[in-house]
Amino acid sequence: MSKGVPIEEYRFKSLLDHASKFGALMGGIQWYGPALSDTLPQSNLLHGQFWHSTADFHDSLQEMRDYCRKHPDNHGLDHAHVYALDGRGGAMKFHAYLWTPIMGEAMQPLDYGRAVDPHNRAYSSCILETLLAQKKAVKTSTVVKRALPLALQRLGAGVSEETHNVLLHKALTVMMNTESLIYTRRFDSDHSPSGQFTMVEHLGIYDKEPTWLL
Repeated sequence: MSKGVPIEEYRFKSLLDHASKFGALMGGIQWYGPALSDTLPQSNLLHGQFWHSTADFHDSLQEMRDYCRKHPDNHGLDHAHVYALDGRGGAMKFHAYLWTPIMGEAMQPLDYGRAVDPHNRAYSSCILETLLAQKKAVKTSTVVKRALPLALQRLGAGVSEETHNVLLHKALTVMMNTESLIYTRRFDSDHSPSGQFTMVEHLGIYDKEPTWLL
């Protein structure tokens, strides 16, 4: 399988805006092989491609299923990530799935928990839960403020609110810099000490009503 152009996840919010504006349905598939070595956590990207209709998606998946069935011992595929950006009717719907050769026609919704930093799991879990509870993009300071009650409830013993806020902000910053499904945008502001503020959202807030497969 030849290497193709990777699906650029960091562009998904702008593509979702585009899909909503034009009432379009589109998406992408990332095909991955096994990790290049046992010491590397990421699998090897084999090929990336966009699709522009449900029929187009089904054709691509069927082609790969047929290939894996004909080459059961050497197809070289480990898994695929499937993304759907559904803007039909002016709505914004986003879906992310995991597919492996043994799944056949089925797909498993992608776990957004991959955004959680394993080195700061407690606080980043509070941040992720807060991000996924949003209805729209909000300021990073608002995310931290809303995550604070979770941190106090789960981790509050013997720790000041100031310390919680610092650790929550650190967790959010790491996630913003490492998780491509978390979208950020900076704005200039005369009211901010730094002269800027950042709006942030997780694309998981648009993951609703998966009707695109029908």
